[in-house]
Amino acid sequence: MLDNPSQANAHSGLPQNGTLNPPETESALPSYARTLSWLSLVIIVLTSLGLSFFISNSARETLLTRQQEFARQLVENLNSQIFRRFAVPTLMAYGHIALRQPEQYERLDQVVSSVIHGLPLERLRIYDFSRRAAYSTDKQDLGHSGLAPAYLDEVLYEGTPRSEILSAIPEWQAPFRVPLKRGSFVLRVLYPLRGEPLSPGGDAPIMGALELTQDITDDYERVLTFQGIIVVMCLMSSVVMFGLLLMLIHRAERVLAARMNKTRQLENQIHSNERLVSMGRVVASIAHEIRNPLGIIRSSAELLQRRTDKADAATRRLLEAIYDEAVRLSQTVNDFLDYARPRQPRQDLVDVNLVLDQALAFLEGDWNRRQITIERQCDANLFVHGDKDLLYRAFYNILVNGQQAMDGPGIVRITCGTDGEGHVRLDFLDSGPGFDSASLPHLLDPFFTTKEDGTGLGLPIVQSIIVSHGGTIELTNGPEGGALVRVLLPMDALSEKAS
Repeated sequence: MLDNPSQANAHSGLPQNGTLNPPETESALPSYARTLSWLSLVIIVLTSLGLSFFISNSARETLLTRQQEFARQLVENLNSQIFRRFAVPTLMAYGHIALRQPEQYERLDQVVSSVIHGLPLERLRIYDFSRRAAYSTDKQDLGHSGLAPAYLDEVLYEGTPRSEILSAIPEWQAPFRVPLKRGSFVLRVLYPLRGEPLSPGGDAPIMGALELTQDITDDYERVLTFQGIIVVMCLMSSVVMFGLLLMLIHRAERVLAARMNKTRQLENQIHSNERLVSMGRVVASIAHEIRNPLGIIRSSAELLQRRTDKADAATRRLLEAIYDEAVRLSQTVNDFLDYARPRQPRQDLVDVNLVLDQALAFLEGDWNRRQITIERQCDANLFVHGDKDLLYRAFYNILVNGQQAMDGPGIVRITCGTDGEGHVRLDFLDSGPGFDSASLPHLLDPFFTTKEDGTGLGLPIVQSIIVSHGGTIELTNGPEGGALVRVLLPMDALSEKAS
């Protein structure tokens, strides 16, 4: 007999095979994947910073080159102007050059001022061979010998120009002190001051050393700002790239975790099925061995009942109990055999309404005594391909299950039709208490029962029959209460034409 799934207090003598416990949460990706993601961030940041400093240094070198080129052109112009407008006229007028004389100094100052007027120069000095400041735009420097840099002799005697950046603060602190104070970075250029060649093709004589100092703080600050923009942009792009990489890793982790969980479920199902198959073989063997002796006991009890009409009441009750228990055990053995060795259904054309008529006709007398009412609303011409006997047994068991769930007077509503997706749909709704929400997910598991005398194979056998016909079975509760069993079977072409 079919178990009553709507009863409370589930009881089972066997483990609930096929029920999967959720796997423990764990990281789907190995630890080195996360390490690799953080290592990639470090590599991206270091690469970005290296690239940004390379670009900014290139910009700074370009700035210095431009300033040095400007200084070189200015020095060449000064060389030419001083020689032509000061040196030659002074030699012709005085016979020698002596800048200590106010007239000569003023004349040189006029020439220099006319050349550098409007140019971004901070100071200009001319050193003689005694390392003294023979001329300076700042007159307080005149005659002092400690103002020249250490490499002045290279310029005076070798004619090698030199340049350097004088910084008031360490370069590594400059990015953190923006905006910079004026005079924080000064470019000093030292060039030889030459006259005209004494002979064609000869070298121009060196008359002194020309020192130019230029405040490049504003330009240097612009380079630092440019460098900061590059660093910030590189860091932002690195963070965005790392965020995308981390998002992809997390997405991959979720996908892998889902696949791993699904794999575990499949493995558990395979192990469960293997256990069920092994148990089915054992149960089938045992059931087959006790089936024949049980049949003998049943027939003998029936025969003794017929021969003992005049026996006392206690003997008759004993024989009836033996017969009833033999029938019940025989049905239990048949359930075990049906589940362990399911029969392959035939593929005949079956009228669903006709099968329902036969099942309801068999139950009609008992249901009238129990005051159970049938409300049936089925479309005509509902045909499927299958085994009439197996479908009869499935429908019969569903109806009996509804009867047991109501446990007294009630209503069983049967609705039949098509679902518009190529299936014949049958809904069996009783007026009982409905399925228990805690037991509902396990009612189709083999050997799960909510009855003290149940085997837990009723609904699994029904499911096996429906699935063998290519259909599905769904268990739920009705919108207004009661247990609802929905069966979907592949529809035959005759049903499609009728619909």
